[in-house]
Amino acid sequence: MGQTRLSVRNRLLLLQEEYRDTIVGVSLFCAIILVIAIPIVTRHISPIVGLQKVMGVVENVTTTPLSPKAIVGRGIRYVYQVRLRDSGILVFVQGEVVSPHMIGSEVSIEQQHHLNGTDTYRLLNE
Repeated sequence: MGQTRLSVRNRLLLLQEEYRDTIVGVSLFCAIILVIAIPIVTRHISPIVGLQKVMGVVENVTTTPLSPKAIVGRGIRYVYQVRLRDSGILVFVQGEVVSPHMIGSEVSIEQQHHLNGTDTYRLLNE
């Protein structure tokens, strides 16, 4: 009976025209979210304002990276779960393979206080 056949190209052009305002709105919304998220994501790039040496006990050790593809060019490192002596907080600290630490051993850690209020930890090789 009088059905018209639309090509795929014409259907896409019709969809593009019909949803143009929606696509622009969603794109603008995503751009605004990205602008808001950039400072949150880059918070870890805060300067160190204070250092403190703390002691802890190794509770667990794993190797990183776990993916064999990620090993290329980076090498294997240990990730230690260390319980801090003074506060009892469990922190994660990376260490070199050349200087392993056993579970239960006491280690020296440098606590780094950042300008944004966060703390990071670095294993001291003593």
